[in-house]
Amino acid sequence: MVGQHGFKLGVPPSLGREPAWAIARDLAALLDSAGFATIVPHKSYEELEGQLTSGAVDVAWCPPIVCARMELAGGAVLLRGVRGDERTYRAAIVIRAQDRFTLDTLAHGTFRPRAAWVDRASVGGYLLPRAHLRGLGLDLERAFIQQQVLGSYGACLDALLAYEADISALFVRARGLPAEWGPRARRLKTLALTDEVPNDGVVLSPALPPDRAALLREKLARVLAIGALRAQLTAMFNVDDFDEPAAGTYAPVLKLYE
Repeated sequence: MVGQHGFKLGVPPSLGREPAWAIARDLAALLDSAGFATIVPHKSYEELEGQLTSGAVDVAWCPPIVCARMELAGGAVLLRGVRGDERTYRAAIVIRAQDRFTLDTLAHGTFRPRAAWVDRASVGGYLLPRAHLRGLGLDLERAFIQQQVLGSYGACLDALLAYEADISALFVRARGLPAEWGPRARRLKTLALTDEVPNDGVVLSPALPPDRAALLREKLARVLAIGALRAQLTAMFNVDDFDEPAAGTYAPVLKLYE
């Protein structure tokens, strides 16, 4: 549906375990009646953030760091994903189950693994695990013999289990790896769990004019008020429901860059 009220929704390179392009068409069909003209998959979180900042997309499903930055720039986080009754998640720093090295091994430099990260703006797949390792005193420029950015959790998990990387990080719920990552979790071992951050959310571009922002809110609310559509949308975003976070909920995530 293209017209003066057509909105553009941006989605990140990975929606949980699935690449964004794989569901963009389904999202477009679902949201067409709500006035979304285009669903735009992005190759990186950096690209998505830039499109939101400039107003090239009106609203997007974003990781916590992008939610925090957009809110700081004058945007608003409309919705936060809820999984079960959990509104936060953490990262698990993982290796293969049979591997023997530990965090102490890394700290002492006796083994320098190959790391696979999701994206430099991915909280669960980059910022949280690296902040945790820094907090343990690791020099992140020396701790790894190689660091790759692969674009999605699925790609990182594949690299780890194919022996193309030795360490990675996955987002997890309170119940741990099996809740999100299925049978392959049995082939992994968790070295550490990080602190928690708010779940991903739907955030408005700070460049969106107030009247357009109000219209978008209204149209999205109509979609969510229809039970079947709400269920489809939550399934596509790999959550069970949405809530409306208080202003400033995501601000502490900015400290992960310190």
